[in-house]
Amino acid sequence: MYAHQMFSFSLQAHALPLVVFLAMAAVGLELQWRHFQSLFARPRVPVLGTLVHTLTFPFIAMTLIFAAKFVGLAISDATIMGILLIAACPSGGFSNVLALMAKVNLPLSVMLTVVSSLGSFLTVPLLMGGFGLLVAELQEPVRLPVIQTLVQLFLLVVLPIAVGMGLRQMKPRWVDQHMVRLQQVTQLALYAVAAGIVVENFSVMRAGFSEAIPWSIALCAVNIAACFVLAKWVGLTLDDAVTVALEGSIRNLAVAFLIAGVVLDRLDIAVLPTVYFGAVLVVAILFAKTWRLYLR
Repeated sequence: MYAHQMFSFSLQAHALPLVVFLAMAAVGLELQWRHFQSLFARPRVPVLGTLVHTLTFPFIAMTLIFAAKFVGLAISDATIMGILLIAACPSGGFSNVLALMAKVNLPLSVMLTVVSSLGSFLTVPLLMGGFGLLVAELQEPVRLPVIQTLVQLFLLVVLPIAVGMGLRQMKPRWVDQHMVRLQQVTQLALYAVAAGIVVENFSVMRAGFSEAIPWSIALCAVNIAACFVLAKWVGLTLDDAVTVALEGSIRNLAVAFLIAGVVLDRLDIAVLPTVYFGAVLVVAILFAKTWRLYLR
């Protein structure tokens, strides 16, 4: 029993932060200073895209939670906090794969992912704090330790992205040759560690899986539709609107697990983000393939 607990603790407290660091460094490999220059030179599309995909998910999450409570639908505290956590997290690198799959604006997708990841240093604590004010009737209110969260986000999001950028600056040819493989390996490592944490803590997490499935599908589908409509409404092209919709539907599983498992030490909260990624594999991939094959 003791060895089992130690193994679980080691995955959560040691393997997860290391894998998160490597995954975010792999994101940084895609970023060059010229990307920031182009952002400042032609800021309209990336700025509008960032605003749409950053703010839409939290608004939808809060709306669905309030609607469920209004009609008397039972929803556990852990699921509510999981929904709010995934809504507060930055977008994830899988959105770049979906943009490639849909044949839309891949450079825009990469830029939005990196800007969202860097901005998470501020947006995650701010959004979680705002959620705590709006959803005050939880048995265990949303309380994110701000200083600890900022330290974790700096060390495991901002710093590794900077390391990835520095490596690209110093070894551009090596990065070009190995970047895709490195990103694939780090993503697989992240999913393997996440799966290991789920297996080791399944007795804690299994109660929330059935409840998380419909919520995850609804969140993904509604968010894709809303981001697409809003992106079109603010004047983006069809391809850019689809890019923003895909970007807005993906959330960074690494950051979600980091906050749930390391900062909050509440793996029951990690159920929703885990199931949400599964929903993305169905809903978002279906949308990307449908756009590429039939709607372009």
